[in-house]
Amino acid sequence: MIIPLLRPESEGSEWGDFVAIKTVLVKIILIVILLMFAGAPAQAEQVIPGVEIDCQDNAVHLDSSPTHPTRSTTFECQIENTSSAPEEIEIQYSFDELAVSGPTTILIGAGGTNNITVQARAPVHMEASNHEVSVKAVVRKVAGVSAGFLAQSDTDSNTIIIDSYTDCSIYNTPEDVKIGADRKISFDFTLECSSNLDASMSMNFVMIEMGKISLNNSGAVYWPDGFEDKSPECVLEAKVGYTLHDCSFVATSNSMSYSSFDVCLGIQLEGQEPPTFCSSNMVKVEKSLLGLGTSGPLGILLPILLTILLVAVSFLIWKRRVSDSQ
Repeated sequence: MIIPLLRPESEGSEWGDFVAIKTVLVKIILIVILLMFAGAPAQAEQVIPGVEIDCQDNAVHLDSSPTHPTRSTTFECQIENTSSAPEEIEIQYSFDELAVSGPTTILIGAGGTNNITVQARAPVHMEASNHEVSVKAVVRKVAGVSAGFLAQSDTDSNTIIIDSYTDCSIYNTPEDVKIGADRKISFDFTLECSSNLDASMSMNFVMIEMGKISLNNSGAVYWPDGFEDKSPECVLEAKVGYTLHDCSFVATSNSMSYSSFDVCLGIQLEGQEPPTFCSSNMVKVEKSLLGLGTSGPLGILLPILLTILLVAVSFLIWKRRVSDSQ
């Protein structure tokens, strides 16, 4: 005969309570899981990061000459938050020889946009070339929460064109020159040039009458008093940076004018229009007769004295002929 084992009444009560609590907990866990799955699409739609960047398409030009006040240029980029929550976006820049600056972190509201300005700066005498500047936008936080491995990014770029240039100035010109019977001007000078390329180019020099160029009179008077250029060829061997060159200026005129005037020299590169400004200091041009300058009181009286002398000589010749005829 088998006698069944019976649990004590207290032990059976505890077991029943345990089973009941376990059942309740399982139901709660199932409800929570169902609620999480039910709300997942809506939550994902709200917090998935998104960003787009669009930089202007047209390339920008940059002047690297030492005379430019900043040697810099700028371009614009638009950044859009494509999510439905506010984002904190980090901006990164990729470049080579240029110095590039701009915002590093921006905040954009849900579905909003923000325009940023990117500045690129070149070192002095940077060689003529094209450079690409890349701008990358990276989502770091969404609604104040770190994006982590969900961080999204987008990249765009713009082209910076370093323009070529060669700027020259004329130094060591004489303060004045005297023109004799040959009606010829001739002097040497130094040409100082700044360039961002290695090139060989022919230089021409234009005589411009000073006092004829002003803010109210922009029309330059070239080659005054009938002067013509007779200068020897001056070939500039430009190098990146500063260079010095020795050149000569020669001009002749058939004018019989005795008046003095002030001139300067302008630089005309091959294939360019005549300059409208001076590249040298003023040079005073003095006409001379019999080795005497035509400026100052003596210069003004000289034509009168010559005329009197000519009249006197003519009178003496006439008087002698009269005497011989008698």
